[in-house]
Amino acid sequence: MPRRPKFTAVEISAMRDASARGHKAWDENPKLKTLKDKIKVFGKIKAFNTCCYCMRDVHGEFNMVLDIEHVLPKSKYLKYMFTGKNLAVSCKRCNMDIKGADLGFLVSSSLPRRALRSRYYKFVHPNLDRYDSHIIRLAVQRGRTMVVKYEVVNQSRKGLFTYEYFELEKLERSSFDKAQGLPPRTELKDKGVRKAFDLISKGLVR
Repeated sequence: MPRRPKFTAVEISAMRDASARGHKAWDENPKLKTLKDKIKVFGKIKAFNTCCYCMRDVHGEFNMVLDIEHVLPKSKYLKYMFTGKNLAVSCKRCNMDIKGADLGFLVSSSLPRRALRSRYYKFVHPNLDRYDSHIIRLAVQRGRTMVVKYEVVNQSRKGLFTYEYFELEKLERSSFDKAQGLPPRTELKDKGVRKAFDLISKGLVR
């Protein structure tokens, strides 16, 4: 587990000021920049350089194409705007195009006082759940051939919900081929790809 970021007195003051001003201060207060950089670095390391929702590789991506994700939207849950368990790093597809400020992933629209508990979330929570216990992303590439697949673990309810909510089927290689009108994929005919894919699916390679 990476070390949690330490914030300076100036950054702590900026957090207090932003919390007092409201959720829009997250984008408007320039004093939060260094704090955001620390949160983003920590989030990427913690998630092994993957998006916290779709698990796509973000290694080497510029920070500007990644978002600091507020699991509970800051516009609706201001008190969690700077709470570590409510922050993660996601790709813009999952954060902006799909989730946004939606609350359909909550078990109930009325959350208790201590809302940061796994049981209150239908999807796999980036900080409260172990992703691989619910859904696994299988990916292997050899040259230009690639196989990508999501596997729900033991029909996990959270895994199934996450798969559907974030439309992960569209990120699987087979779905992409069909959408592009391409012929049936032939990646698994390549012995090297098939061997690597089998190893990953059996948990022998991580």
